[in-house]
Amino acid sequence: METLSTESNLTTSKESIRKDIRHALSTKGVNKYPNLDLSEDFLQPSDDLVRDFVVRFRALGGKYVPCSKEQFVGRLVKLLQVQNYPVLLNTKPQFVNVLKANNISFVDAIDVNNPADAAIVFSDALIAHSCSFVFSPRNSLYPSVKGIASDLIIVAFANNIVPDMKTALALQQNRNEGNLYELNEVICPTPLTIRDNQEIRTPLTPRYILMLVL
Repeated sequence: METLSTESNLTTSKESIRKDIRHALSTKGVNKYPNLDLSEDFLQPSDDLVRDFVVRFRALGGKYVPCSKEQFVGRLVKLLQVQNYPVLLNTKPQFVNVLKANNISFVDAIDVNNPADAAIVFSDALIAHSCSFVFSPRNSLYPSVKGIASDLIIVAFANNIVPDMKTALALQQNRNEGNLYELNEVICPTPLTIRDNQEIRTPLTPRYILMLVL
């Protein structure tokens, strides 16, 4: 008898739970969430992409060197002379004469097992919303700029800063008469580890120095 009573109580309890669930499902509650327009662009347009990129870049620990076209060579030379890198990798043939004229030693290739102390590289496009750099085979001899040097000196033009990846791809396609050449990579800088008040820089976690031609 005790067993039958227990089973009866369990059945009654289950029915009560089912009844509560049916009532809850049939009752229109208050919507706790705002009505979202899924067709809306989540990335709001910016009136100053350069500012947006630079603010995010600095927040991630990046070093920013603005310059005009006329100032570029002088500021690049000064940066390299102050840093005095033991091994500097130059990936841009356009800078060879400038480096030689200013007695700055460099190499134009490295063994992947022996990274350089710094490398001069060119970024095809900069993405403001994600603070990312776009690199392509046209401007890079290596599958990845990560791993080639502990300091990456990135040369870029302000008019190549775009709001998002979609626009970056369209920019590349337009440059190549409708053909989108393969992208090597898209890299977002990460803050360096600080140990004993010193930045820990390695080829896999390099310091990013942006020389932006305005």
